[in-house]
Amino acid sequence: MTNYPRDEFDRVPEFNTRVGSHHAHGWAQSAASKSTGGKLLWVVLTAVIVLVIGAASFIFGPQLKESLAGSSTNESTQSQEASPSESVESSLEASPSESASPSSTIDDAEVLFGQKIGVYNGASVAGVASAGEEAMTEAGFTNIVADNWTKPAGVSAVYYTSEAYRVTAEKAAEVLNIEEVLQTSNIPNRVTVVLGTDDPLGLNE
Repeated sequence: MTNYPRDEFDRVPEFNTRVGSHHAHGWAQSAASKSTGGKLLWVVLTAVIVLVIGAASFIFGPQLKESLAGSSTNESTQSQEASPSESVESSLEASPSESASPSSTIDDAEVLFGQKIGVYNGASVAGVASAGEEAMTEAGFTNIVADNWTKPAGVSAVYYTSEAYRVTAEKAAEVLNIEEVLQTSNIPNRVTVVLGTDDPLGLNE
């Protein structure tokens, strides 16, 4: 066995309790310090974010609340302003159906209300001539003669003998809801009304 001279590494105590003491000051200690530093950094960042959010809410919160309140108020006002226009549109749409019949284009000053007019029953239904006479009287005519027509008439008509009685005949037709106004000389009166089975007075309704 070769004998070497003893050096400093040979002088190690026989009973030494330190085992691997260099590891405690090596990577383990470094890892522990890094872990603690990382957690502390996250805590600091979280606290900063909370503070920033709180400051922003304190500064801009009232302005944002007022802005939202103003927006909701404007929307409510616009909806209220829209209501009248909608009611006006609905009333305008309802007007045509509720409007009365077109006004007369006949000048009453040209109507001979005292002219003798014959109103005849050509519908062979009792009371037709009397109903026509009543309607004419209510319209202002003062000289009405009611009687039966010589034969049945399917279409009601007003006849007149000359141009001088045309306006009077048109007025009588308007009062009795008759569309046919004809000029002829073969009638018993200068203005003659024949009420037919087409029932212009609506007696059969």
